[in-house]
Amino acid sequence: MTSQNVIKEGAIAAVLYLLLMFLTLFVPIIEIVTLFLLPVPVLVFAARFGGKRAAGLFVLLALASFLFLTYYSLPLVLLTGIGGLMTGIAIHQRLTAYETWARGTVGFVIGLLLTFLAVQGMFQINIVQEMNQAINDSIAQSQAMLKDLGMAFNQEDVDALLEQMRQIVNLLPVILVVMALVLGLASQWIGYRIIGRLDKTKLRFPPFRQFQLPVGLVWIYFAALVVTWVSGDPDSIWHIGAVNVTNLAGLLVALQGLSLVFFYVHHKGMSVAVPIIVIVLTVLFPFIGLYLLRILGIIDLGFSLRNRINFDKK
Repeated sequence: MTSQNVIKEGAIAAVLYLLLMFLTLFVPIIEIVTLFLLPVPVLVFAARFGGKRAAGLFVLLALASFLFLTYYSLPLVLLTGIGGLMTGIAIHQRLTAYETWARGTVGFVIGLLLTFLAVQGMFQINIVQEMNQAINDSIAQSQAMLKDLGMAFNQEDVDALLEQMRQIVNLLPVILVVMALVLGLASQWIGYRIIGRLDKTKLRFPPFRQFQLPVGLVWIYFAALVVTWVSGDPDSIWHIGAVNVTNLAGLLVALQGLSLVFFYVHHKGMSVAVPIIVIVLTVLFPFIGLYLLRILGIIDLGFSLRNRINFDKK
């Protein structure tokens, strides 16, 4: 690959990125789609030409966004650029699809954290305080509406509801990681499609039934669960941290359980409708569905259930 080709590909990636950034900033609603597309130009360039050249492109994009668009774009550049960069480098290093997803998720988490810091520094907005204020305003408006309708409400119930809603703020780290997981998965899937067409290669995720997490995740989950039991103060940093780890690890273990369902259905030659029904029921009844999938995931990881199923087949 000559330097002229690298410059040409970099220019194309830069133009596409700036166009998507312009649409995101100035066209209403379209950001729902463009947010998943923004990391792709950096991702594809990093996958084809490596990390050093892609890092240079990222710096140029940050400067160009600041000069030609607006400084409001910088937080968005940090979010999408770092995530796309780390995902593309992982593809360039020929890591597996799930390893690449993990790298990309870390990149998007870093980007989200830097975005929060940038928003707070540039616009003097404390996101946590704004969330708490929004919750208080929502409760106050609901109380006023009930009062106007002549309906009675119990102040203790309102206080309990307010406390439960405030717990959402404590789960902000988990929310950030879940957002990073979704952004990483979507951008990587789109990047695979584009790179496959450009380089005539077959990049794709393996079947979901092969999804496998490290066994150590189970012990992390149980350790965090114990900390939530023994920590006395629910507002302590240890308790809040343990709750976040428990929820995140529990979500990943539930994915492991869902993967086991796909594996078992494929192993037994059952209808593909079975895992689809499981997903639908989990969405409709998340508390029960996630709990059952979490149990399956723990059994699968802790007792090597898939190996036992394969052994029984032999």
